[in-house]
Amino acid sequence: MLKLLLVFVGGGLGSVGRYAVGRFIARVTPADLDPPHWLDLYPIATMLVNIVGCAIIGFVWAWALAKGQGQSPTMVFLIVGVLGGFTTFSSFGWETLELIQNQRIGLACVYVIMSLVLGLLGVFGGYTIGTAAFASGATA
Repeated sequence: MLKLLLVFVGGGLGSVGRYAVGRFIARVTPADLDPPHWLDLYPIATMLVNIVGCAIIGFVWAWALAKGQGQSPTMVFLIVGVLGGFTTFSSFGWETLELIQNQRIGLACVYVIMSLVLGLLGVFGGYTIGTAAFASGATA
């Protein structure tokens, strides 16, 4: 029951974080330009949270393994809850579909490739940095 509560609370926090990033990107994106600003054309907020979330998951997982905490309530809260709520793979799929439906096939392909490649690099990068940090005796 505790783990369900941790996922619930963490997921809410992660979702609020994702929403905040989306609002920030919308606020800094110039509107009503002709031609439209590239941030207005591209679902950058979703890609950004996915990449950052992947990097953080990699780092947190490295920490968890180094500390023997892989199944701990803290990891359930952080990885399943907060980062699961923060990352937006379902939004990624929906936005890709929208790009395709709007005949923006090339942009959809670039978006998919960049999201997957940079997301995977984020996971590996975060894990590598975390492994190096926690293997060298650093404490967190």
